[in-house]
Amino acid sequence: MNEAINQLVLQSLATKLAKSELESAQNESFYQLATSELKVMNEVLEYDQALKELFEETKAKMQKGE
Repeated sequence: MNEAINQLVLQSLATKLAKSELESAQNESFYQLATSELKVMNEVLEYDQALKELFEETKAKMQKGE
């Protein structure tokens, strides 16, 4: 009986660990994608000064609630 319970416990733990690791890997992937997209956006803003100024102006308006 103990052996059967131990086997079920191990299976349950393995399943929970696999789900947790999968979620962790997905979150890491989302983070890497967001970081990559942010890097490209920042590079575009650095490349085009007029666009960067428009961005900063719009950001200021948003922060003021306009």
